[in-house]
Amino acid sequence: MKKLFSIFLFFGLYAFPCSDLLDTEVKILNEKEFKNLCEYEDHTILVVNTASKCGFTYQYEQLESLQRKFRDEKFTVLGFPSRNFMGQEFSDEEKVSEFCKSTFDVTFPLFSIANVKSSTSHPFYKKLYELTSERPSWNFHKFLISPNGNIKSFSHRIDPEDQLIVSAIQDSINL
Repeated sequence: MKKLFSIFLFFGLYAFPCSDLLDTEVKILNEKEFKNLCEYEDHTILVVNTASKCGFTYQYEQLESLQRKFRDEKFTVLGFPSRNFMGQEFSDEEKVSEFCKSTFDVTFPLFSIANVKSSTSHPFYKKLYELTSERPSWNFHKFLISPNGNIKSFSHRIDPEDQLIVSAIQDSINL
């Protein structure tokens, strides 16, 4: 019995620790609940700061396309609406949620409106900045995080379905 307890203790403490980056509680868009990003620890993640009223808003369609194409390969897009760049996001989270669902049929997780420009305002973006020394300079900046913790950054000007991003996703999910 003592040996069995030791095995459970070992695996419980050491087998699947979540990275510091993902061990972050974030509020779900238009909900009162929070989600810990450790849920995506074994996924390839494309983190995107989004905006509903931006010239790059068309990228939602491509992000959703990637989500549907690779979701069975442990890939997900995580959207963080932001008002940082010329206030190009609704201030009402219900409007953001409705816009994303009705206009682009977004199924990937969206989180509450976040300040992504400051390295101290949002806990997840603070950690991203500490690891990459990069902050989004506009809406639809993308960070690709692999399960082993590698992070690649992509400008808002690079469309989600650009071969540069698709190849990086495929490399991360071993396709």
